[in-house]
Amino acid sequence: MGLNESYFDQRASTYGDLSWHVGYAERLVELAELPPGSSVLDAATGTGLAALAAARAIGPVGEVVGVDISAGMLREAEVLLAKSGLGNIRYQKADATALVEFSPESFDVVLCSSSVLYLDAGRALAAWHRVLKPGGMLAYSAMRAGFPVSSRVFRECAAEVGVPVADPMAALGSERASRDACEKAGFRVDRIVSDVVRRPPLPAAELWRSNARNPLNPEVPAAEARYLARMAEFADDPSICDMPVLFVIARKK
Repeated sequence: MGLNESYFDQRASTYGDLSWHVGYAERLVELAELPPGSSVLDAATGTGLAALAAARAIGPVGEVVGVDISAGMLREAEVLLAKSGLGNIRYQKADATALVEFSPESFDVVLCSSSVLYLDAGRALAAWHRVLKPGGMLAYSAMRAGFPVSSRVFRECAAEVGVPVADPMAALGSERASRDACEKAGFRVDRIVSDVVRRPPLPAAELWRSNARNPLNPEVPAAEARYLARMAEFADDPSICDMPVLFVIARKK
């Protein structure tokens, strides 16, 4: 079991309980304007929040296939699917940056909601391009580089104790970066919509634990006191956990 797989297995039982996750996924599907009857791949589906929204949008004639590396996430997705009453979704364990289980030009649409920070952007875009039909749609959401503030401060504090940590959104977390990456992978970007996902503030200690457990970050216990002191400066800022985001809609050339 890979590191990310284990991490998401542990998160699976509570992932779908956060209302902002649901709204974030539904907004992506809304902006994608999926044609009825489409065949849709939901890459890194998690608990299937975008898959459920997509299945409702395309109607019973279409089909959504949700893939994820985490068996735990997929188990939770199946629970939510059973409650939904929808019959046009199936889930499959697969690496969203490889998709070797699927033939070229298999889907009309590829979605990826909120997961690109955990993926190798180049590999993911190449895999998505391969499984899309000519002219097929790619729609993904991406947190802006440098956010949320709590994660940026973690990286800054880690660097101050001699441990450089890369921003996982550097490859896709701006309009220019997403356009360049998509063009390089063979997509034409139709539009990019900027928004902010509002999230409730959390105590500094909880934000430290969240960053320290993140599989994208190294262990830097020496930075903890520094981090807590820095985050105390934001104690009265209700927007500390908000996420400026991009919704990117592109087409396979």
